[in-house]
Amino acid sequence: MTGLEFIIEVARRISAVSPDGILPGHNGPYKDPETPIRNMGHWLITFAKCHDWTGDDAFLGAIRPLATKLLSKEARPFGFSFHHRVTQKKDQCNGLVGQAWTFEALVEMDRKLGGTEGVERAEEVFLMHPFDENRGLWNRREIDGKVLSIDSTFNHQLWFAACSAMIKGRQQELIRQRISRFLDSIDRNLTVHANGLIHHPIEHLTLEERRERIPPVLRLRTELGAWRRGQWPWTRLPTEERRVRERDRLIKKSIGYHAFNTYAFALLKTQMPGHMFWKSRKLANTVAYLRSPDFISGLDENKFGYAYNPPGFEVPYSLCHLGKESEESLVAQAGFWINEQLRRCYSPLTGLFDRNSSDPLTVTARIYEMARWPGNLLESVEVDF
Repeated sequence: MTGLEFIIEVARRISAVSPDGILPGHNGPYKDPETPIRNMGHWLITFAKCHDWTGDDAFLGAIRPLATKLLSKEARPFGFSFHHRVTQKKDQCNGLVGQAWTFEALVEMDRKLGGTEGVERAEEVFLMHPFDENRGLWNRREIDGKVLSIDSTFNHQLWFAACSAMIKGRQQELIRQRISRFLDSIDRNLTVHANGLIHHPIEHLTLEERRERIPPVLRLRTELGAWRRGQWPWTRLPTEERRVRERDRLIKKSIGYHAFNTYAFALLKTQMPGHMFWKSRKLANTVAYLRSPDFISGLDENKFGYAYNPPGFEVPYSLCHLGKESEESLVAQAGFWINEQLRRCYSPLTGLFDRNSSDPLTVTARIYEMARWPGNLLESVEVDF
């Protein structure tokens, strides 16, 4: 079975259910209760691609109710950002990335169904997010309209830029100016380890947040108390142990999100190919890391990898647009990655990625990432499960 045939088979099973049957996941290992808006957006894109390939009107029929849901008051209950999470412990917009996932679905909705309502809605919500020109970064906007802090997770900023670049409405020039500024500022906001691994948070923002959370007086009292007990800060082993554990945890998380980042870079490059960043050494290093044994082994038993961020969908697309692969090499690598994803997570019996997966409904919906592969690659790769 080719990759193209595989996507169509999975999509047929899902398109047979009603929109209410497309259930929300729980944000993978974070276990955050979600609304259906995320997975509906993902499936809308997949169904649109399947209709392009097959001409089967069943896919077109599956798109329409999803489009209605994405444009409904339920999706934006207060008329501000899209409602992605059902929790009081975190923002309910799911930072910038939740909005990005809905932007790309609304753009695809207009492409497939005609009209401009999706692009207009996406543009409206984009412009509600304040942009810091100096930093080249966006603030989050809560579903009730409250302006929150700058999103300090790098992949959130990147996906927001990539999906916003797809919005081609009345304010397209302003949107692209802000995205260009984001790319101009990327050297400061993107930290890449020596081996090419993308650091998960925006480092300078997390340091600022830590300083703001700990008042100087409290910090001084803590250190004075340690000195009185004879525990000099640089010799306190428990603190050092915690620091090492936190570093190792963050590296593992960064590995699990690495292909998710490069996929978004690839998306953004297709929309804005002229920026100098695409020729940078920093980007080249991140792409080279995708081919490294350290990356492949680092995904083993990584809850942020195959079980949530599917490298089987993301790495081939990244290499296709960011790498310099021959067609033969690209087909070989795509075959390795997709079959590894299937071997670990896919169940032919259920048609879901529900094996060894922390959030099978969301991982299955993310097959839309694979649906963006070029047609010749989808038809050349053989899947074996």
